[in-house]
Amino acid sequence: MEGAGGRIQEEGIALVLDSNVLFMIVVAGSRSRAYRIIEEHELNLFTPEEALIEFHRHVEKLRRHAIKDFETKVMLAFMLVHVVPRELYEDKLRDAYTIARTFDPKDTPFIALSLKLNVPIWTEDKDVIKYGIQTRRYIALDTIAVEKLLSGKSLENVLQDLALRLK
Repeated sequence: MEGAGGRIQEEGIALVLDSNVLFMIVVAGSRSRAYRIIEEHELNLFTPEEALIEFHRHVEKLRRHAIKDFETKVMLAFMLVHVVPRELYEDKLRDAYTIARTFDPKDTPFIALSLKLNVPIWTEDKDVIKYGIQTRRYIALDTIAVEKLLSGKSLENVLQDLALRLK
């Protein structure tokens, strides 16, 4: 994906944050690896509005796992990311659904936003990552891959390493 690589080289890396990474921050707060990465680097993080709906659906479970300071961790997590209204990526939903239905239709909004912004998805969902690697229709990276990218490795090398780890 040429365009996504170009966006990565600009000042401050832009990424679509999947709800699983966002929820790790809600549960662990500043102790989470994802939070430490975000704190150390200039990142532009985006998530579709459906992430808020998903958050509300899982709020009690997240609260139990977070144990203490839940409200503070929620504010911390959502201060790190721009929640993008559906209207801004609506034109990509059909293409994204065609992609996501092969593994999980619930990933449609994240893929749609990635396609719209032409930036990678930061996720821990192996199906999303594998499909992106296999088809090159979008780019998806896990936390380790994001760290490698931020350390200066090229996107192509990061994707090769990621493909080897997921075999």
